Amino acid sequence: MSEKTKGFTTNYLNQKIVRTMKIFVFLMTILCVQVSANAFSQRINISQKNVPLVRVLKEIKRQTGYFFLYDTDLVQQKSRPVTIDLKNAELSEVLTQTLKSQPFGWEIKDNTILIFPKSSNNENLKAIDVTGKIVDENGNPMPGASVRVKGQSASTVSDSNGNFTIRNVDENAVLVISYIGYTDREIAAKSQMGAVKLSPSAGTLSDVVVTGYTNYTKTQSAAASSLVSADKINTVPGLTVDQILQGRVPGMSVISTSGQPGQSASVVIRGIGSINGSSTPLFVLDGVPIEAGYFQTINPEDIESATVLKDASAKALYGSRGSNGVIVLTTKKGKAGRLSVNYTSQYGFSNLSRPNFEMMNTQQRLQFEEEIGASFGRNIGPGWTYSPKNPTYAAGTPATRARADYIIDSLRQINTDWRDIFFQRGKFQEQQVSVSGGNDKLRFYNSLNYYSQEGVAKRTGLDRYSLRSNLDFNDGKFSGSTNVAIGYSQSSFTEGEGGTGAGTAMASVYYALPYENPYASDGTLVHPGNRSQYFILDQREGSQALERLLNSSDKTEQFKSIISTNFAYQILPELKVTTRAGIDYRQSTDQQFVNPDSYYGSRSVANTLGGRGRLTDASRRNFNIISTTGLTYAKKFNEIHDFEASAFYEYVYNNYNSFGFSAYGIDGRLPETPAGATNGSATFLPSTTGGKTKNALASIMGVARYTYDDKYTLTGSYRYDGSTRVAPQNKWHGFYSFGANWNVKGEEFLKNNELINDLRVRGSYGITASPFGGDFLYLPTYAVNTSYGGASAIRATTPGNDAFDWEYVKEFNTGFDLAMFKNRLRITVDYYNRKTTNMFINQPLSATSGFSELNLSAGVMRNRGVEFDVSGDVIKNQDFIWTVGVNAGYNKNKILHVTDLVDSYPDGDSRILKVGLPYGTYYAPDWAGVNPQTGEPQYYNLDGSITTAYNVNTQSTTNSGSLYPTFTGGFNTSLSYKGITASALFSFVTNVMRWNNEDFYNENQRYATSNQTVRMLENRWQVPGDTGNDAILQKFDLPRNFTSKDIQDASFLRLRNVNIGYSLPKSLLEKTKIIKGVKIFVQGQNLFTWTKWRGLDPENNAVYGRFQYPNTRTYTAGLNVNF
Repeated sequence: MSEKTKGFTTNYLNQKIVRTMKIFVFLMTILCVQVSANAFSQRINISQKNVPLVRVLKEIKRQTGYFFLYDTDLVQQKSRPVTIDLKNAELSEVLTQTLKSQPFGWEIKDNTILIFPKSSNNENLKAIDVTGKIVDENGNPMPGASVRVKGQSASTVSDSNGNFTIRNVDENAVLVISYIGYTDREIAAKSQMGAVKLSPSAGTLSDVVVTGYTNYTKTQSAAASSLVSADKINTVPGLTVDQILQGRVPGMSVISTSGQPGQSASVVIRGIGSINGSSTPLFVLDGVPIEAGYFQTINPEDIESATVLKDASAKALYGSRGSNGVIVLTTKKGKAGRLSVNYTSQYGFSNLSRPNFEMMNTQQRLQFEEEIGASFGRNIGPGWTYSPKNPTYAAGTPATRARADYIIDSLRQINTDWRDIFFQRGKFQEQQVSVSGGNDKLRFYNSLNYYSQEGVAKRTGLDRYSLRSNLDFNDGKFSGSTNVAIGYSQSSFTEGEGGTGAGTAMASVYYALPYENPYASDGTLVHPGNRSQYFILDQREGSQALERLLNSSDKTEQFKSIISTNFAYQILPELKVTTRAGIDYRQSTDQQFVNPDSYYGSRSVANTLGGRGRLTDASRRNFNIISTTGLTYAKKFNEIHDFEASAFYEYVYNNYNSFGFSAYGIDGRLPETPAGATNGSATFLPSTTGGKTKNALASIMGVARYTYDDKYTLTGSYRYDGSTRVAPQNKWHGFYSFGANWNVKGEEFLKNNELINDLRVRGSYGITASPFGGDFLYLPTYAVNTSYGGASAIRATTPGNDAFDWEYVKEFNTGFDLAMFKNRLRITVDYYNRKTTNMFINQPLSATSGFSELNLSAGVMRNRGVEFDVSGDVIKNQDFIWTVGVNAGYNKNKILHVTDLVDSYPDGDSRILKVGLPYGTYYAPDWAGVNPQTGEPQYYNLDGSITTAYNVNTQSTTNSGSLYPTFTGGFNTSLSYKGITASALFSFVTNVMRWNNEDFYNENQRYATSNQTVRMLENRWQVPGDTGNDAILQKFDLPRNFTSKDIQDASFLRLRNVNIGYSLPKSLLEKTKIIKGVKIFVQGQNLFTWTKWRGLDPENNAVYGRFQYPNTRTYTAGLNVNF
């Protein structure tokens, strides 16, 4: 068969499969809706007279679909004829009437009705009224707990204080007490039950590994995973969902990309897994894969848990999307019981997290200018121009000398701290209200959130409005949920962040001279456009940036909606069909405006063509849809063979569309609207940008688990993915995993051991793939970016590669989970070996090829490491609990292969990609210090000799470390004494290096007319014999070059969060009759940072430190009220 015929056949089959699945999903939805109606109502019409009990049970089964389980011989022998006549009755009523004169009771378990014999002496028992109180494992009341009489319809629900009363109960009746997430408890009825304690079930979040496809208990799961629960997520203010996970998960590095409010973090699990592909984990919210990096509209208060999947046993379920790890986010659900209304309000403010600043003040700057002028005859400012040491001063008249003295004295009166000009104390507030409740069959959770945060950089901030509505139901055979989230955010940014150009706010904090006063005595802002009207002796770098800040804007509005729905129908006790669908939709609108009536807008440059401002407006739309349908078979044989298997078909579709324009010649009377732009003029010719792309992924998968005697578990999965992003010949590929779990605690030799409460040993191996860096990278591309004969022409821009293949990741993991001393000490340890093959390499090409690089599938990289999580209850009694914990991950990265032609090539302008070294390794000449006799900078040659001659090509080495950390983690502690709680979280990152590019501009004679660091005054070499602190920097007039001195340690330890709270006594609140709980709290974020990094903030994932937006120190106080 020809390739063309194969391609046609494949496309035809794909279309048929997709069309068939759409029809199947549609029919399943209709079926589920109809089944839902029947399941919810369970209304029965029955009329029988003097008939056998078995016949009535069969009729009930026919109308409801429920299965009956009973002893046939016993029912035939003991039952009496039944007479019943009911219309539109509920199932419980029918069962009660059917069995009221029979020696049998009944109980519903899922979709099965159990018929069992009553005690023979029931007729002689008297009825009693039963009262009691339901409490959790910590003694806290449990409102909304279900209390029912086993085998009867009598039931009630505990009140807000956990109390219940149920009347007319037989003396020896059995009460069944249940609560979501807790094990049902059966207890004999008596008048005064006292406090009845429930224990968390094996199916609670902490004991279940939620992968998105399976929910295995930890004793049955081979996966390496970590759970972060709501009490950790909901307590941190002002952060996105990914940032809240900092320091919580071993082996996961979460580094802030910017202090800009709402900005997402860089998340890496178990080391960088790809060079030119993506290393970002897959985020899944309520079963829907969502975009990474767009979390500003998602309300963290709605998150119930985050499960981080780290090994192949769990990641292989996601096939070609799972190699970088998966973070499964689950939102809050309603709980059965009375209506609960929760309101949280908090206010606060933010400052710079680390006000480290080493720039000269006015006195130091004038002294520096004088010294440079006296030593080198170079005039870099008024400190030398008007200095008494300047020969022109002595040669001047008394009047000119007096004038010079006056100028110097006047400048000394000015000492501008430009941090006060461009930074601010940012205000913060958040308001949240949620309403939840329901019953055993139907539960709901609704929330509304408003969040507002000013950035510490002026004119930056975020306002967010979010709404969530979750509904889930379970009515016997049919269950499901619908989750709807809508978010809207408005962000304001500062231009030029991370850039080195003059006139941007972040850089001008450093560049601007301390004796520059931005305003004249009449209040006018003096900038380069009007400085000729004033007597100015500085560069006006700070005022230029301030004028730009006041006359421009950079804003983004984002609308995001995430919708998911999930239905399940229990066809048989062992067989269940599930179907789910979800949508992740985002619409972002970006706008940049430059005031045409400002100095910044009046310059005719590329940014403001024609010198009359600019308006840029762009829209970005991303639409993701997912549909998953499957069958699950689960059965336990002979009480020791536990088997579960599932099969799924999944389809994922993504569509991205963008369009934007830049208009010029703006009329200042019509700001921030296209109506103010000039059209039809060559001077103000507008420009457009935009693009469209889409991709799809179709998958068939199977997953299975077998557990023997609750001790030995084997798991396996296989997924077959077909992606439009891959070259046709490699489009389809299979991904698999297998794992094992040994529940050692279940063994006879350990079962009764009181010291060890739990011990599980796990192992897994599997293969996944990394996401591609873009769509259709295998195709040659063309662009209209040239001309021929005076006309626009198309030319090739990339060569393409029809052999471009998946980037495969093979991973082995083994570990154990241990709990000791009545579960007060908990330890988890994992070892992993992760190897990426077919790695995406952008091979540089010869200029004669006409292309800059070629996309290859050639590289090999390995990540190998160990991670651990230890937590313990140091003190634990009824009134006081003190818990401590520490987690960490060590990862060693190594490049094993680059291409078949080369073993290394430059990676950017300061790093190298080389076999045997970690990815991110810096490549620079080694700094050898300053020559104490001449003040010349010195460098090491590759043979170890020292020279003053600089040659970046022949002297560069790989001794400066790597951009990516090898050891990360966090430690925490929490205290609870009666109504008082306190907690603290530290996070750390070690062995990480960054290029501090700020020093190149702030300690360089080429830029000496701008402000410089104090080290340029106090620590530069000046006379022969200067060493140590007197010669950290070279002689002033010599060139400054890039060396290992610029690659600096960016490791840090940060006090991430401190929270102190007090809950008012319940005895006080009971008097209100409507308030169940009140908690007052204060907290701080990023309170202290310990680091050697010389810049404002060490936490940033950029290759270099270059005037980035620093993280903030935030203080908040709040109130939580539960009605």
